[in-house]
Amino acid sequence: MNRRRFALRLLLVAVLSGVVGCAGPSSPDGTPSAQSPTGLPLRPASLRIEQIDPCGLLTPQQQAQLGLSGGHRRDYKPDQPLKGTVCDWSNFPARQNEIDYSVALLTNRGAEFALGVEPLRTVGGYAATATSSALGKAQYECLLLVDVAPGRSMMSHYTNDSEDLLGMTHQKACDNAQAAAEFMLANLRAAQPGGG
Repeated sequence: MNRRRFALRLLLVAVLSGVVGCAGPSSPDGTPSAQSPTGLPLRPASLRIEQIDPCGLLTPQQQAQLGLSGGHRRDYKPDQPLKGTVCDWSNFPARQNEIDYSVALLTNRGAEFALGVEPLRTVGGYAATATSSALGKAQYECLLLVDVAPGRSMMSHYTNDSEDLLGMTHQKACDNAQAAAEFMLANLRAAQPGGG
């Protein structure tokens, strides 16, 4: 991973570590309660993200469709404020129009973290909030947090690392993050016990 990508990952941790997410109540059978104290619409079902390989959330065909290759898994270190696992994909070794997608399965940060920052989105029937990092250029990136379980989220991150795609806007970056999140969420649901 080049220095720029490493710096962007550190930025991501800084952005998401500022606020503690609230966990919404669930009924004893694990289904969401009738009211959501987070302010998000009720989710169709809670999804398990523990022990899921984040790199399995994009198939080789989906990676090719997004113009990506490989996938590199890493876990957040114990001393970092975020908890969970991450997978990064890129179109490396592109020297221009360099893009990067990642998914983070966050076990201590709910999607309500970014509620109200931008209009609410929907990914596969699940509410999703969007934002950008405080130190990066919003025009070239988007963080999309999908509300998969109380106090947990699946974050799809898109960035134009080289900051050179003509006509790139934050809206387009969020559309790209959402397109990847649709694939990721479908694969996460398929990985649930009983096939989601």
